[in-house]
Amino acid sequence: MSIVVVPGTFRDQPHPVGKLASTLLSVCVAGMSDPTRFRKGKTYVTERAVAKLDISSGRLVANVSGSRRAPYQVIIAVETIERPVLGSPEAFRQHINELTPDAADLAVSCSCPDWDDPCKHSIAALLAFANELVARPELLVEWRCKTGAEVEGGRARVGSRAKPGERHLRLATAPGSAPAPGGVAIPSATSRSAPRVLAPEPTPPWEGAEWKRFLGDLPPEPPEVPNEPAATGRAMLGTIDLGAWVRSAIVELTTTD
Repeated sequence: MSIVVVPGTFRDQPHPVGKLASTLLSVCVAGMSDPTRFRKGKTYVTERAVAKLDISSGRLVANVSGSRRAPYQVIIAVETIERPVLGSPEAFRQHINELTPDAADLAVSCSCPDWDDPCKHSIAALLAFANELVARPELLVEWRCKTGAEVEGGRARVGSRAKPGERHLRLATAPGSAPAPGGVAIPSATSRSAPRVLAPEPTPPWEGAEWKRFLGDLPPEPPEVPNEPAATGRAMLGTIDLGAWVRSAIVELTTTD
């Protein structure tokens, strides 16, 4: 299941950890590009060129308007990690570094003709996503973490309304659990002792049919190059005694009639 976000339309107070999450991801993006492309990506975000973000575990898909009539499609795959237990803003803050990916954790692709890696449209998509983390840092968890790992007591409910300092950390009530004040479900003794069954790990995004259609056919394998040195042909005049030739030339030049 994915979460669809229209950048710039969600209005709420900043999350206690949201600004930090947004800044760390923006710093990662800045390190992936040169200053010119980074500024162009920020301009795209300001001009609302990023029309949609589709967020799911291990994959971020964005529609970014460019020089052509149809928007470009950006696909950003990220290496997923186990879902940490986030019961408070302080717990979120402790895990924010491991939740923020490095450039080596990302695989970026865009349908534009730009050969820069990453292109300005990909930079814009990541910066637009970083802006959304200011109020909703749980989107980073949905993108970065595996779907099989569960937060104790249930999964974070995106966009939930809670008291200041607890917003976006309210957990859905799990079967056999009783909701506690503040919206956090406390598992009963029965549910705590029951073995947790994890869902099978999802197929990596780059092995899916949509990704393969996007990449198209791979180029053919290059031809084999022989390792043996090329055969050296003989000189047309045969073997020449260079010393004797030089001596005879000197004699001819120094002989006077």
